[in-house]
Amino acid sequence: MNISTEQRARLAAWLREQPLFGFQSEILSLDPLMGGQSSELLKLIARTSADAAETAYVIRFEQRGKQLFLKPDIVREYRVIDAVAKHSDVPVAPMMGVEPSGAVLGAPFLLMRHVEGRSPLGRPSMHMRGLLTELTPDQRRTLAFNALDAVVGIHAVDWRRSHGFLTGSEMQDVGIDRHLRQLASWYGWAARGRPFPLTDQALDYLLQARGSLRDDGDVLLWGDARPGNILFAADQSIAAVLDWEGAFIGPPALDVGYWIMMDSFHAEMIGVERSAGWPDERDVVEHYCRKSGRELHDLDYYMVLGAFFIATTLIRATDIGVESGRLPPTTRMAHANTATQIIAERLGLAVPPLSPDFVAHRGLPTGFSGRSGPPPFGSG
Repeated sequence: MNISTEQRARLAAWLREQPLFGFQSEILSLDPLMGGQSSELLKLIARTSADAAETAYVIRFEQRGKQLFLKPDIVREYRVIDAVAKHSDVPVAPMMGVEPSGAVLGAPFLLMRHVEGRSPLGRPSMHMRGLLTELTPDQRRTLAFNALDAVVGIHAVDWRRSHGFLTGSEMQDVGIDRHLRQLASWYGWAARGRPFPLTDQALDYLLQARGSLRDDGDVLLWGDARPGNILFAADQSIAAVLDWEGAFIGPPALDVGYWIMMDSFHAEMIGVERSAGWPDERDVVEHYCRKSGRELHDLDYYMVLGAFFIATTLIRATDIGVESGRLPPTTRMAHANTATQIIAERLGLAVPPLSPDFVAHRGLPTGFSGRSGPPPFGSG
């Protein structure tokens, strides 16, 4: 996002009105920051009235126009993170302020302290390059279990006291039913009436199978539980848990199922062997249950739900790519990607070969097809 001289001046004036900055604060630099997939980021270096030291901050914009999600809400995300900081020991980036109107920089934004750390790379796979490949097996295991401990900590938050604003008009309007309604609405908006056979069938399955789910109670959910959304310190401890725009109240198995699904997304679904020491599905479930004192049920269902979530974001990402000219109108990326392969495999459907555009999008070798072929588990 390009910031004009006028916008920079408005930002400086806005900062001086914020209690944590003060009237003598000043902007030293303001530059684009790589890393945001669902929103744009800026890195701000500033001095506050109370401290002459140069301090780094991050501006995270609410995405408008080309957003992945139906109703982006940066104020909601700010409130989620701020409440986690105040009501738990889960490390998050300190919130410094939120601008809801868009009058300062052209879009609403939140402002947070910059946190030093590294995240495992998402493309082409965290097991192929980046942080995990630089660690020993014991260090990888420590990193993964530290991340899962953060999930346990999120689920332990007393959400009725801290995050009641995430419910509907009634405190009882929470859980998987509300989430499914919102997912169906978002999917309908993204699909725009076009047929997407695998995700259409996935939504049908999710709605029809909902009645057989166990009621494990509701917790605060992160909503995007994966290592790539965590900043890790050099000792594999957690510096900050990031990306809370999908947080909601629901069953704990949803976050754990999503973690396992994303693990598959980065490993066997693209023919990549997990890094030595990295926990498999059984390890993940055992660790979570032991640390949380909970039991987990219906993980297969929540893996399909997680894949459906990712597949819907890819429908939007494909449309945005076509609109910008980066992808051809004939692309099959929204139909044939790793998420739709997971859906097909889990539902016993024919697994489509990956779209070449998706292969390029993920940085995979040219000609790579992932898993494909007839239904692996029958045709039901």
